Amino acid sequence: MKRNTININLQPVNNRGSGIALFANKLIAELEKSKSYKIFGSFNFVRGVKKKELERFSFPVKYSSVPAKAVYSRLIKKALPFHYHNMMRGKSDINLFLTYKIPRVNYSGIVITTIHDLIPLRVATENSKIQADYRDDIEYAIRHSDYLITISEASKKDILEEFLYNKNKIFVIPNGVDFELYNRAIEQECLTKVKEKYQLPNKFVVYLGGIRIHKNVDNLIRAYALLSEDVRQEVSLVITQGNEQLKKLAAALNIEEQVFFTSYIDEEDKPAVYKLALTMAFISSYEGFGLPIIEAMAAGTPVITSNVSSMPEVAGDAAVLVDPFEIEQTRDALERIILETDFRKKMIESGYENARKYSWTHSGEELLKLCNTILKQQT
Repeated sequence: MKRNTININLQPVNNRGSGIALFANKLIAELEKSKSYKIFGSFNFVRGVKKKELERFSFPVKYSSVPAKAVYSRLIKKALPFHYHNMMRGKSDINLFLTYKIPRVNYSGIVITTIHDLIPLRVATENSKIQADYRDDIEYAIRHSDYLITISEASKKDILEEFLYNKNKIFVIPNGVDFELYNRAIEQECLTKVKEKYQLPNKFVVYLGGIRIHKNVDNLIRAYALLSEDVRQEVSLVITQGNEQLKKLAAALNIEEQVFFTSYIDEEDKPAVYKLALTMAFISSYEGFGLPIIEAMAAGTPVITSNVSSMPEVAGDAAVLVDPFEIEQTRDALERIILETDFRKKMIESGYENARKYSWTHSGEELLKLCNTILKQQT
């Protein structure tokens, strides 16, 4: 029996540390387990990514020396009109893109593109050129995609509000979490090494993520500053990465001795950092999903997150939800989790239950189901 084929664009897979790269790698791994499809991959040259790095995939990968910048350029289609299958190893039933940026070429076969979120369009944090380029890339993808994937119902709603597209052709495939990886017991010796590596305090609230303006880390610092001196003396605030502006804010609030800014947290150290923390605070003003929410929950760390965008959807009833712009609400949530032992235990158990819903296996099954459904409609 002849198997259907999928051409997978591998452009996002080596962007380590990004949610898009994680999503792409995990879903590709799930597709590789399936025997339903014959898979091929393609990758266009990017400085710093070697051909050898793509040998980890079990399927044939066509590595092109044509720079990615060229095939993703707005000028390429007019200057050098060619078909996507010429970049691959031939035509395929499905062309799968696990990111929003697709080559400016002609396509044969079904095109499925992933739009994770609309952060540059929904949050006033980017300059006008970044916003214009992002909108142009999204509009191009929408015009040339037969189906769209996004990672939450909230993101689907945003896409439909911002762009004209058939709502029946947008499918939600959520992020997952490696529950066993985050939930596994970590020996005290290993926890101590991670603590020393990042110079973490004995007791702390952690924010683990990027430092873009919509992450609202400044309001987290302000909320922490409203805690009583006794609480702050016992429980510090840890901000991963940070910047000079946030450090100046902590100093202006006279809490610089209680706020710790770490270097970038290596992926292998994240479970330990979560486990060392009393709670994880993630009060972003906008997210397409919010991976730290389910990572922390899987690790057994209570979560405080925002009541806007995708975060209530992802957190369910297993987190303390706050208005990200009402600083006193975040202060109250911090105080409750720090001081109320029984409540903290309840949140931990609820978090485990919620995190288990988000497996990469389930997400992979949803992607396969989507591919199967699409191909059946073509026959």
